[in-house]
Amino acid sequence: MASLVWGLEWRLALSKRRELALRVLVPLALVFVIASGALPAVAGVAVYAVLFVVFAHFGTALPALRDAESGITLRVVRGGVSPAGYLMQRVAACSALALVELLPAFLVASVFLNASTSEILIALAALAVGIWIASLMGVVAAAVSGSRSEMVVMCGVSLVLLLHMSGVFQSASASGLAATLEGIAPFRAVHESFVTMVAGGAVGGAAASLAWALVLSAVVWLTAPRLTAALERSG
Repeated sequence: MASLVWGLEWRLALSKRRELALRVLVPLALVFVIASGALPAVAGVAVYAVLFVVFAHFGTALPALRDAESGITLRVVRGGVSPAGYLMQRVAACSALALVELLPAFLVASVFLNASTSEILIALAALAVGIWIASLMGVVAAAVSGSRSEMVVMCGVSLVLLLHMSGVFQSASASGLAATLEGIAPFRAVHESFVTMVAGGAVGGAAASLAWALVLSAVVWLTAPRLTAALERSG
């Protein structure tokens, strides 16, 4: 039972080859068009941050709601998998899948930005943590929303606010309250790791991202019985 959900997620993803190909090719095509076009590099990196975070978020939220509606969540949990184990395995599998699917797009963006090896490795680490955070938020959104349409609205609004707080949509250095919020934002490191490829400098927000990852993991683990019960009611 220790890796049942993890294995099921990977086998299901690999069995749907057309869907898997689209999940790799769509972000790759979008990044290539942006990177090779006339859009300024600083604006382009903002698009990359939004694309990768949104991709990871919905990549967990939609399958979680789908399995709840089909009754899979209920059968797996009642079959002996603990609620915490079910949710954390799902988040881990979806995060790993998202990282693999986004890797070609990430590498293309890095090449067009003339990033060094160290900048690529730092950005990849920031992206992995950002994907984990977005996936945790995705499974929570799936549990607390009452329908797909409600989930899309909830996810869209919350992601826009969190990405704005992370400095993605700001053209200049934040000050005052905005700077304070940016300092504790979950996706600042993802955005700044791409900005560093363009303008150099240090990547900020790593500590905040790690804190978000740890706290959200603990919250999902501790509230897993309620979250899975909410998912079961969706079915």
